[in-house]
Amino acid sequence: MGQWLVICLRAPLASFGENAGNAERGTSDMPTRSALIGLAGAALGIERTDAAGQARLAHSLVTAAALYQRGHPLADFHTYQSLHQSAKGAATRAAALERTDYLETSISRRHYRAGGVWQAAYRLSNAADDFSLAGLASAFDAPRFVLYLGRKSCPPSHPLAPRLIEGETVVDAFRAHFDIVSATFGEALSLKAVSVEVRRDGPASNRPRAHLRQDDPRDRSKRWTFGQRQEWRFAIGPDAGRGGDE
Repeated sequence: MGQWLVICLRAPLASFGENAGNAERGTSDMPTRSALIGLAGAALGIERTDAAGQARLAHSLVTAAALYQRGHPLADFHTYQSLHQSAKGAATRAAALERTDYLETSISRRHYRAGGVWQAAYRLSNAADDFSLAGLASAFDAPRFVLYLGRKSCPPSHPLAPRLIEGETVVDAFRAHFDIVSATFGEALSLKAVSVEVRRDGPASNRPRAHLRQDDPRDRSKRWTFGQRQEWRFAIGPDAGRGGDE
C-alpha cells in the first residue's frame, strides 16, 4: 500500500505543452510532469526564481495522471514583434524598438483542450526528506499563487478537492478519489487512461505503452529547461487488454 495525494483537474481550457517552437505550441491530452510540479509549486508559494526550492520540490514528488475526458482540440493564435537582425546592434532594446522600420511581426499558434477532465496524483520520492503530502494538500485548498492548468489563461473551473488516499496502485487511488468527490466531476465519467513515471505504480494486469516525454523541469528561474523522462501509459476500461508498444 502507498499513500497518494489526489486532486481533480478541470478547466474550460487546458494546455499541456511538450516540445514547443516559436510558431507552433501544441498540447498533450495528458498533464505533463512539469505542469503538475508547477501546480504544486504555485500552491505552496515557491517562486520561480527560487531555484533551490523548485529543485527540492521536483526531487520530492513522483506524479501520475488520469484521463477521464480529453476535451476538444482548440487552437488560438498570437502575434508578437521581434527585431530584425539589422536592429540588434542598438545599445538597448528600447532604442532598438524605436527603429520601427526594423520590427517584424510573427504569428504563433497555441493549442488547448477545451472541456477536459483529469486527475493528478502525487507521492513522495525516496529523496523527499521532510516534505509533507498533508502540507501540499492544505496548500491546494488555500493556494499562495493563482493555479492554472498549463498556461495562465487556463485557471481551474472546479475545486481541486485534494484527498490523501492509500492504494495498492495509483489506479486504486484515482478510483477511490473519484468515488469520494464525484460531485466535483459533475457527471458520469469513466476512467480511460493513466500515466505514471514508475512502472510499478500502475496496474500489474495491464500492459502499458512506454514513451519519452520532454517535461521534467530542470530550471524555471532564468531559462526554462526540461529534461527527458520515460512515461508509462495504461489503457483502462474496454481497451485495457489491448496493451501497447513497449
